[in-house]
Amino acid sequence: MNKALHKYIVYVSLIFVTVALYKANYLHIPQIISFPFLCSSIFLLCLGFIGSAISWFSILKLSQVPAPFFSCLASIGLSIFGKYIPGKIWIIMGRATYISENYGYPIAKLARLSLYTQLIALWSGLTLGVIGIFYLNANHILSWFALFLWTFLSLTLFSNMTQRAIKAILKVLFKKKIVLDSPNYQLIFKVLPWFFGYWILWAFGFYLLAISLINANIQLSLGLGFSLAGTFGIMTVVAPGGLGVREGFLVGYLLIAGLNGADATTLSVSSRLWFLLGEIFIFFIGLCCHQALKKKKLHSTKSSFLF
Repeated sequence: MNKALHKYIVYVSLIFVTVALYKANYLHIPQIISFPFLCSSIFLLCLGFIGSAISWFSILKLSQVPAPFFSCLASIGLSIFGKYIPGKIWIIMGRATYISENYGYPIAKLARLSLYTQLIALWSGLTLGVIGIFYLNANHILSWFALFLWTFLSLTLFSNMTQRAIKAILKVLFKKKIVLDSPNYQLIFKVLPWFFGYWILWAFGFYLLAISLINANIQLSLGLGFSLAGTFGIMTVVAPGGLGVREGFLVGYLLIAGLNGADATTLSVSSRLWFLLGEIFIFFIGLCCHQALKKKKLHSTKSSFLF
């Protein structure tokens, strides 16, 4: 494994996010009704990204491959744009590679833990989204599609039988034995509050974004639509960063919630720029942590050489 692999992932992901956002034309700034609510929504969004780093930190610690929290922040931040690279695998490999390169843990184990981190994130976000759409009493194809995906993810995370079936299918597809850790229920339940925590922060932040942009009667449950659409976007492998997919599902949820087509479209498209601000925030936080850790390591090396 190339010691500078995470650097290449960062460079390539920055290129892809720039091209993807330019082509998608999602950078239009809408009319703002309330700046205080908008600023509050961005604050909660950024807190949510910090929460995602805490979740990764907790999983590593409980899995006996601990890394300092600032290193976890760096690994999350520097790999955040990896989801814009087609295939979505690089956001998983990016954080795993960073920790492996800096602390010498086996990349295979870290990659599996990063994959489980992603699955738990999807499950917790989808759980909130399913609660939101059924709270709306929506007998809609979107409701049943969400429930189907939630059931599938639940079986993947919590069923040994499903895990064995997945291993068998992967073995047939790739003509080799695939190593997957068995579900660690104790670990999952210990870290779930952190995952639910940052999805709730994002959901409430999206609710505040809605009331800062849309002059309408908006229910608090509307925020859960972002959790639902966000997980759909992540699970769509072919769409870089879920571009178009997340917005499409979000429009559908907002229409079910009672918004008109124009408001639903405005809010959905604006959410991309809003979330991008959070991604830029965590990227620069990760970059600062990386540089600080790099200087600390260099200082420690020089001190050891002198003594």
